[in-house]
Amino acid sequence: MRTNILILSCGTGEGHNSAAIAVKCALEQLGAFCEMRDPVSFAGEKAKRVVSGAYNSIIKKTPKMFGAIYRAGELYDRTRLRSPVYMANTLYAKNLLNYISEKHFDAVLCTHLYGMEALTGLRKKEALSIPCFGVLTDYTCIPFFEETRMNFYFIPHSDLTEELVSKGMNPEQLIPTGIPVNPKFSVHAEKMQARSILELPLESKIVLVMTGGVGCGKIEEICDALPMADERCLTCVLTGHNKDMKARLEAKYDAKRLRAFGFTDKVNLFMNAADAMITKPGGLSSTEAAVACVPTVHLISVPGCEQRNAAFFAAHGLSLVADSPQNAARLAVSLANDCEAAQQMRKRQHEHINPHAAEDIARKVMLS
Repeated sequence: MRTNILILSCGTGEGHNSAAIAVKCALEQLGAFCEMRDPVSFAGEKAKRVVSGAYNSIIKKTPKMFGAIYRAGELYDRTRLRSPVYMANTLYAKNLLNYISEKHFDAVLCTHLYGMEALTGLRKKEALSIPCFGVLTDYTCIPFFEETRMNFYFIPHSDLTEELVSKGMNPEQLIPTGIPVNPKFSVHAEKMQARSILELPLESKIVLVMTGGVGCGKIEEICDALPMADERCLTCVLTGHNKDMKARLEAKYDAKRLRAFGFTDKVNLFMNAADAMITKPGGLSSTEAAVACVPTVHLISVPGCEQRNAAFFAAHGLSLVADSPQNAARLAVSLANDCEAAQQMRKRQHEHINPHAAEDIARKVMLS
């Protein structure tokens, strides 16, 4: 049984770390010792800060640039050559190997591509004998994912197997567990109870607007549109770590119509309290919403994998997809007021999304 496990994640957004923490907690409940590290930190703490800072800056300020980088990655995939991402992450692989040996880890799990690339370099040289696991946190095969070489991969849904196999991956290594999320999202507080805890009005229709951990998206356009769609709705905006956005919203909007909240550990309660939600289609945040069974509207702010996430969710009846902030507001208000449509979406979310993915992954890692 594997009981000393290294978990590699990366601070490019909140989703990868949230998935890693969910698995870490599940492993520890089963009696394992776990350590969570950013793989880029093995190239030095400065490299770690530069990578995460650059990513978050692009997502917040120039999301179209991320889309261009993503498309370039997809084109590079077709060449079947080892990618620059692989080459960059192998530069610190020796330091990572020394750490694994020093700490006597007996398994490594990665929720981010960078760690998988570094481990792939070590496995190609037959320098690493312990089992390695990858967790895919988007509902598509992201660029360069197929060039990694783990023992097993935990993927979001069985319907993604065909896409991954078409990229050259071994179907026997693909385990459709779902994306791991904090178990609190599967504990559904009654709506009025959640509102009381959060000090939100009990009788209003509430639309929750999620901006992601770094606080991005067309938030003010959505907030302008929601009162026009239904003046009776209260808009609750979670602005993440973006303090400037929170201040702007509070200065611009009447508290009777909109309330802004900074980074919070009560996201699950906000989802329980809401009648509908508007969010960018991040893989982790979308899974959390589906586990919480909140009717969801996706508005794409970052081109690339988020477009694929939204397409997957819409095709399976797990969300609606909007092409503009105004359309997102209209669809969210419609869901908030249409009990039958909202209930059908909740039913589909329950059918397709595994709330116990973290526990399933932990058991597989420990027993492999």
